[in-house]
Amino acid sequence: MTHYWPSTKDAATADPTALRIRGVVFDMDGTLTSPINEYLKKMRNVLKVPPGYGTLEYVEECLQGEEYDQAHKTLVEIETEALESMQLSDGLVDLLRFLHKNAIPIAIITRNNKLAVEHFLNTVVGRLPEEEQRLFAFDPAIDRAFKPAKPAPEAMLHISQRWKVPPEQLLMVGDHGDDLLCGLRAGSVVALLRYACNTEFESIAHIVVDRIDGLVSILEHGFDADMALAAKDRPVRGKLAAPIS
Repeated sequence: MTHYWPSTKDAATADPTALRIRGVVFDMDGTLTSPINEYLKKMRNVLKVPPGYGTLEYVEECLQGEEYDQAHKTLVEIETEALESMQLSDGLVDLLRFLHKNAIPIAIITRNNKLAVEHFLNTVVGRLPEEEQRLFAFDPAIDRAFKPAKPAPEAMLHISQRWKVPPEQLLMVGDHGDDLLCGLRAGSVVALLRYACNTEFESIAHIVVDRIDGLVSILEHGFDADMALAAKDRPVRGKLAAPIS
């Protein structure tokens, strides 16, 4: 087990060299926002995604020409429909307030499109009081234009290099196995936001919480993580395989 010391300004001042989380990266749909499972299921049904494939994986690897173009159009249509029900995850503001107070940078890695990211940051966050809006300073906010997408680790490693923070000092927070694998394959700590439909991914998470603000106490007091947790060759595709999140 690897011990991570508290991620607070006071702890960092007392021992600047101690291992701790120095940056947090979030999935968007189902993590920063409430789950959109009905829309994910609709995508798979409309596009007739075979078992064992993620939605984007199927479109990118198996479709060509007119079928490919039509599938992308369908994805955007359903994603746009899902925007109307987008809401913040319970407890998110409290977690972001803790991270802001302790000067911990935040970022997004999502397989959703740029329009959805902009809707989240401008419209959903824009409903909050101005003081709370300032907490949502995600930089960068990586959408599916970045290749390769999760579960590949490249986006996580890009953030590590941009922030000049080693991967093992980053935390990836998500609600799906592909979010966790993205972090694990980069060498980072990973946290699962657990719902009734995603408990199958607990075995590849260092941290499991039922509300996103459950991370506050963990980061504030420190934790132990099995950094030898194997990510390679883990089967992660279940009945809600590879959401666009």
